[in-house]
Amino acid sequence: MKLLFCIIFTLCSGVFAGSLEQIRSAGVVKIGVRDGRPPFSDEKSGNFEGFEINLADAIAKSIFGDKRGRVEFVPLNASDRISALQNDKVDLAVATITITQDRKRQIDFSYPYFSMSLGVLTRKSDGIKSIDDLSNKKVLVEGNGTTAENFLYKNKIHNLIHCSITTECYDMLKQGKADAYVNDNLIVLAYSIIDDNLEVAIQNLGNPEFLGIGVRKGNTELLDLINKELVALSKQGFFERSYDETFKPFYQGAADKKYFLLDGLYAIF
Repeated sequence: MKLLFCIIFTLCSGVFAGSLEQIRSAGVVKIGVRDGRPPFSDEKSGNFEGFEINLADAIAKSIFGDKRGRVEFVPLNASDRISALQNDKVDLAVATITITQDRKRQIDFSYPYFSMSLGVLTRKSDGIKSIDDLSNKKVLVEGNGTTAENFLYKNKIHNLIHCSITTECYDMLKQGKADAYVNDNLIVLAYSIIDDNLEVAIQNLGNPEFLGIGVRKGNTELLDLINKELVALSKQGFFERSYDETFKPFYQGAADKKYFLLDGLYAIF
């Protein structure tokens, strides 16, 4: 009987792991975020900051309401964002996760909160101007199974080199270990601004894609709260303010928010 009770308890714990009730009871929410990916998220002197950190903090406040609670940020790389949710390493992930049909079979997504396309970071001296120029080049992608990797494979570009975080990809490109680095256009655009030797001549590969907040499959109550908070934040002007605080100074006006923010979408609610 004791064994049967333990099995039932274990199964129930798995079902409710990371639920809204459990998070509130524990007084802590574990949020997966990216490290080394400014201005979305970056760790400086032990503290995370950036657009997605502002969003994660706002979601956490909504979760706890008047009750006391704290946020535990868990740094994730591109390859472990899905598994971190599936294995209860984090309760939710605000980690530049592009919403795809394959990922929707593995985790649940919130409403989209950001729009992006792929861009290609290269050295100016190499004169790479089109995707055809990448056919015989060494191309950096961040992690396995990413949007960039899938796009390149579909376009018959197979000489890919994997790097773990954005700053590593940038360093490898500078050191001549690869000829190009493909990632979300806002990510690679940042490095062309801080480094005069680099450029993003190819800024919009493929169709626009959308970032969403990820939760474990079936965690409906938490997902509903997140979606309601996203709508409320949009109506309060949160996304424009946060963009102006994080992206505007970072890109020095080179990235117009009208191409990335989705307040028009939330206006239908």
